[in-house]
Amino acid sequence: MEHVAAFMLLVGCSGDISVCKEIPVPVPAFETVAGCRQELPLQIRLSGTADQRVFGACKEVSEKVFQQSATVEWSVSRDGQLAISFDAEPSLVASR
Repeated sequence: MEHVAAFMLLVGCSGDISVCKEIPVPVPAFETVAGCRQELPLQIRLSGTADQRVFGACKEVSEKVFQQSATVEWSVSRDGQLAISFDAEPSLVASR
């Protein structure tokens, strides 16, 4: 199995950044952050979105995040910075 070390996220927004949504990417997981960053400009160009502004970022990911359920939280600041965080959900174990 490949080791995943980076996650790519693209977000499309209105001109004033008041409304934003995630844009699907064909491959969101990468083995290295450098590989993700290298692919990022191409994925922004190929996004095919009608949104006025498109933002993208690569976030380093621990192996733990990919082994557990996690929620991806993101926000776009007024100056166009895309921030990404992962909130790992606790594992639930059933017992009798």
